Amino acid sequence: MSYTRFRERSRDVQDGLERHVWGKQKYTGKGSIIKVRGTDTEDQEAAVLVIGGVSFNVKEKFNTEVMLLASSSDTNLKMALLTIPKDKQRRWMEGDGGVQHPTDGDFALDFSDKLAHLTKNKFGVGEDGEFEVRGKEGYFRVKKLIVDGELIVNTRVKTPEVVSGSEKPPKFEGNKQAEIEKDDEGGAGGAGTAQLTMDF
Repeated sequence: MSYTRFRERSRDVQDGLERHVWGKQKYTGKGSIIKVRGTDTEDQEAAVLVIGGVSFNVKEKFNTEVMLLASSSDTNLKMALLTIPKDKQRRWMEGDGGVQHPTDGDFALDFSDKLAHLTKNKFGVGEDGEFEVRGKEGYFRVKKLIVDGELIVNTRVKTPEVVSGSEKPPKFEGNKQAEIEKDDEGGAGGAGTAQLTMDF
């Protein structure tokens, strides 16, 4: 029989939360595992908790924190919450939000009431880069491009062939929100909805 020393046990279960430093993340085919380092702690591994499909990876022993949600000293019962470096976090304007590059606060998809702004001119769309922007140049790698309206070109047009005719684009079907479900038991305004509060 082996025992965990009181010093180690107290560290592991203190408030259910541990602060560590990034070690190395690896992908197992069933999620990912991260090895963490810490002050006065041994290296240990834990499964990464991915919230809302958003995650990232940085180089080994990168200087950023990893929080372990711990219910005991058993690493099988711990989940890792990844955090980006504090000095690289984007300074969001009031009322804005979005997703940023993990190590560059100036590179983000920033949502405001007026627009969704991808803040740097280097991005691609599609498996084969069907639409790509590189600095001051843009590329469409598509078989057909339909402009439903006036096309204005301020310099010259270079094309091997010009054909007269017209064609309308297909109807656009955008993504929508799910319908609000009526709460039969909770009463008006969702007053009966149960809430779970966790203290770490």
